[in-house]
Amino acid sequence: MIRIHRGAEPDELRKVRLERLPELARIARTRPPRSEEIDGYRIAAGPLWRAQNFKCCYCERKIPKLYNDVEHYRPKASATREPGSQDTHGYWWLAFTWTNLLFACPSCNRTGKNDRFPLDAGSTALVAKEAPPGKEKPLLLDPAEHHGIEHIEFVFGVIPARAPSAGAPPRWSARKHWWPRARGGSLTGDWTIRVCGLDSSEHIELYDDHVDKEARPAARDLEEALKRRRDVTAAFDQAMRLLQPGKPFMGLSYDALRLLVPGDALAPWNLAWPEPREAGRSPGRKRRR
Repeated sequence: MIRIHRGAEPDELRKVRLERLPELARIARTRPPRSEEIDGYRIAAGPLWRAQNFKCCYCERKIPKLYNDVEHYRPKASATREPGSQDTHGYWWLAFTWTNLLFACPSCNRTGKNDRFPLDAGSTALVAKEAPPGKEKPLLLDPAEHHGIEHIEFVFGVIPARAPSAGAPPRWSARKHWWPRARGGSLTGDWTIRVCGLDSSEHIELYDDHVDKEARPAARDLEEALKRRRDVTAAFDQAMRLLQPGKPFMGLSYDALRLLVPGDALAPWNLAWPEPREAGRSPGRKRRR
């Protein structure tokens, strides 16, 4: 998961908001608007999809626009806010707000997140027409506000067992896999992994496949260049291309490359992998002495 940049709000979404929001406000005077009554926001699908480099905002897999979801960071019709709040009303007044919309794959949105929006202890849920964040303390990373690589890391090893949560994956055998965990004990990183199902068996298979087909070959080429002491910079630059924001599973590639070719091997060549906060933003080229 990496930080995304939506760009300017599409005029079409603004028109839909001006058209639909008054009707929802009228409904909300007597009861909460239902999910099927909140429509029209999918007009933002194309702009979001392109702004996110055709990737799911959570898992970073490349996805087609058709049949994939315009996701509401703050759920539109109902919201499960545990552990920090028992309130369950949705954020219908943000249903057409550009800064609340993302593009997500069905695995992360429907199977994983759905209407879950966990808040930390001490939070007070927003009420109708109140602007975020108010007194909410979200435990879910916002891809437009947070650089996910700073909160989620990928490791290679046996997946540890833990108490299953909603949508939790079946645990694998003793075979090693690439799987995500909170970086540096990040609470929001841990919650995001669990809420979006980023450690589901489906995702784990995709991670393993990506490393085998993309990261390992790039790392092998770099290792060979280091052994030959020739074309090291070219091989490093080739590996760094996997860390471009438009590449699938950029966060996974970042941790895989750092594990497969440790920084100590690069130091004599005055090269270094970028720090987590700079991954996807920095060329990571030369290390300052």
